[in-house]
Amino acid sequence: MRLLPLAGLTLTATLCRAADPSQYKDEDLRAVQLAFKKADAALDWFQVLDKKPIHATGSILLVEAAPTQPQPGVSQRSPVYAQSQIGLFVVTGKDNKVRRVLDTYPLGSQGFRPVLDEPSERTAYLHFYSAYGFYRGSIKYFFDAAGGAPPRKVRYGALALTAVTRESGKLRYQASFGKGAELPQGWNPRSASITIEPREGDSLPSYQIADTAQVEEAPALAPSPVPVAGRQTVLIVHTGPADQPAQVAGITLTSAAGIKHFWPLPVPLEPFFRRVRPERGKPEELENDFGPIAVDGTQVWFANSFYDGEGISGVGALGSFDTVTHEYKLRYLPEIVPWSGSALLVDGRDLWVGLMRRPEGANYGGGLLRYNMDTGAVTKYAVKDLIYTLDRGGGVLYCGTSNGLYTIRDDKVMQLRFEPDADGKLTMIAHEIR
Repeated sequence: MRLLPLAGLTLTATLCRAADPSQYKDEDLRAVQLAFKKADAALDWFQVLDKKPIHATGSILLVEAAPTQPQPGVSQRSPVYAQSQIGLFVVTGKDNKVRRVLDTYPLGSQGFRPVLDEPSERTAYLHFYSAYGFYRGSIKYFFDAAGGAPPRKVRYGALALTAVTRESGKLRYQASFGKGAELPQGWNPRSASITIEPREGDSLPSYQIADTAQVEEAPALAPSPVPVAGRQTVLIVHTGPADQPAQVAGITLTSAAGIKHFWPLPVPLEPFFRRVRPERGKPEELENDFGPIAVDGTQVWFANSFYDGEGISGVGALGSFDTVTHEYKLRYLPEIVPWSGSALLVDGRDLWVGLMRRPEGANYGGGLLRYNMDTGAVTKYAVKDLIYTLDRGGGVLYCGTSNGLYTIRDDKVMQLRFEPDADGKLTMIAHEIR
C-alpha cells in the first residue's frame, strides 16, 4: 500500500464553530450587566454568545454588549455594533453570579469575532475568526475561580499539523500558524517541527517541539504517475482551476507496454443529488474531483472532493477504481454525502477518511469516518478540527489537524494540542473528547 498526498486543494481550517446565541436568550444577565457597566455605563444591550460548563455549578460565559440608539420609524432602540464590547466571565448558579471577570475589550480592537472553546476549571480559550471563517489566533486564560491572583492571558496561534513523515517509528509533523494569513497587530506567524514517539499501552506519546524557519508556500506540483500491481501506473487527473480551460477529472492508466487509456470520474446527476442532498436545493452546477488517494494492490482508493458554494455542489463518496476491470465504484454512504475528503488511510480492511466542507470561505472539518471493506460498517468519530494527515503508530491512529493531534485508541478519542502553559512555554496538553 502506498499513501499519496492530497493534491489540488488549499486547506484553510477553522478550529471550531460558533454557538447559536438564540439558545441563550433566557439567561439571567443582571450580574453580568453590572460588571460591564462598571467600565461603561452607556452599555444597555447584552447578548450571550456562548456558555460552557467548568464544573457542576460553574461556567464560562461569553457576552457581547453595546450601547443603543433610536432609529427613525423604529419603536425599539438598536444596538450600536461599532461600539460593542466583549466580556468573558466565570459565573455560577442559575442567576450567573459573576465570580471572575476574565476579560473585557472593545470588539473592534481585536478585529475578529471570538469563539469560546471547551474550558477547564482553571483555563479558558477564545479563538478568533475573520468574516469568512478563517482562523486568526487564540487567547488562553489562566485563572483561579475562587479568587487569588488576577487572570493571566497568553496570546498564541494554534499549530496546524499539515504534513507528516515517518522516521524510525517516530512521526515527524510539519506545523505552522498564520502563514500568509491576515493576523491582528502584534501577532506573528510560526513554524515548527513536532516529533511524536508512540508508546505502548494507554501512555501518551513522547514529543519534541523545535521551531523552524518560515518557508514560503511551494507551488502545487502536477501529480506524478504511481505504480500499481500488474506493472501499470496510474496518473490522477484533477479538474482544472476556474480560470483555466475545462478539464475532466479521471485516471490515466498506462500499461507495461506504454499504452495509455483515460477513465473519467463519474459526476452525479441532478435527480440523484436532489434525492440524497435535499437540503441544498437545485444547484447550478455539479462537480466531482479526487480528494485524497491511496493505492492498495490493484485498487485506487479515494474520497472525492467538490466545492459546495455559490451555486456549485456535489455528493460526497468513498470511491475506488479497479485497475484490472477498469471500473469505478462510488459508495454514497449517508455519513459522507455532504462532505469532501481531506485525508485517507488504508488500514488493513478499514478505510479511515477525514471529512471536510469546502464552502465560500474557510474549509472546515466534519469528523473522522471509518469504513470496513468487508462488512460495510461505518463508524464516525468526534474530531472537530480539519484533518490533514492520517497515520498509525503503536496501535493508535494519529490525525494531524488544524489544531494539533487527535488520537483514536479502542474507539476513544483524545486531542493533543500544542499550546502555551502559564509561563508561555509551548507544551502538549491532552484533552479527552467525550
